[in-house]
Amino acid sequence: MATKTIVIGHKNPDTDSVLSAMLVSKFSKKILGFEADARIAGDINNETRFVLGLVGEQKPKSIKKVGAENVVLVDTMEPEQILEGISEENLVGIIDHHKMGGLKTFSPIYCRVEPIGCVCSLIYKICKEKGIKVDKKSATMMMSGIISDTLNLTSPTATKEDKVLLAELAKISKIDMKKFVSDLFAAKSSLKGISLEKVIESDYKEFEMGSKKVGIGVWETTNPESVNESAHKIMPILVNKKAEAGLDYILFGVVDILKNNTYCYIVSDAEEELVRTVFGAPTKDDMAFMKGIVSRKKQIVPPLMGYFTK
Repeated sequence: MATKTIVIGHKNPDTDSVLSAMLVSKFSKKILGFEADARIAGDINNETRFVLGLVGEQKPKSIKKVGAENVVLVDTMEPEQILEGISEENLVGIIDHHKMGGLKTFSPIYCRVEPIGCVCSLIYKICKEKGIKVDKKSATMMMSGIISDTLNLTSPTATKEDKVLLAELAKISKIDMKKFVSDLFAAKSSLKGISLEKVIESDYKEFEMGSKKVGIGVWETTNPESVNESAHKIMPILVNKKAEAGLDYILFGVVDILKNNTYCYIVSDAEEELVRTVFGAPTKDDMAFMKGIVSRKKQIVPPLMGYFTK
């Protein structure tokens, strides 16, 4: 009996991670040459829940550990961000748009990595190259990943190619783009049914930077005050998380997706010195205002990595 293959993204999955796993699974036979089932490494957020409701799809099964399955990774190549059980032996594919994270394999695998706005963009490119017809539902899912990950093409992670691909997908989906973006961002910003712990965890990743271990979480919203008004409750949660995870630094940013700024929470003198040194961001009342910074991948992680590895 052949070994089962799953497609899965990073822990604390965002919309692009979930939808790209589902799309690769849907087109797996034509893209990969074998069948694969989508899985997620954690619960979905309100934005993803909105998209799945819109297209009439159920969320993939959530797992906490990989067993005997082979694995195709999407939307990450960082060892710190993948589930236990993914190894050199069972990793058989990678589709991603992040930096190489040091993963190894025992044999050659399917690997597609490009500097593009999101994995959903990359999957659409692959479908076009392979002559795979993209239906309205799949186009809507791909659009959602692009708009979510690039903040509707306003993030520095967005490329000219993303813009072209998004326009093509909009024609296929026949969706009212203005209303769709408004509804998607409303869902992204929604705190309905979400604890403050979940706000911090929903888009949180840990990184090895030189000899330091750094945790970075972000919450993207059209209404940053809805989160910042609870700053006095969020701070002790961050302090505890830093201690429990054995982190050298922890940063949590509330991203204003309309004004393209980030409010970064400062939990100790160490973080304050780090943010001032690396980003030159002014701090006041345990908060740093990071003007024009919205992307963890392109604007936060690279300068931090450079600082700790110089």
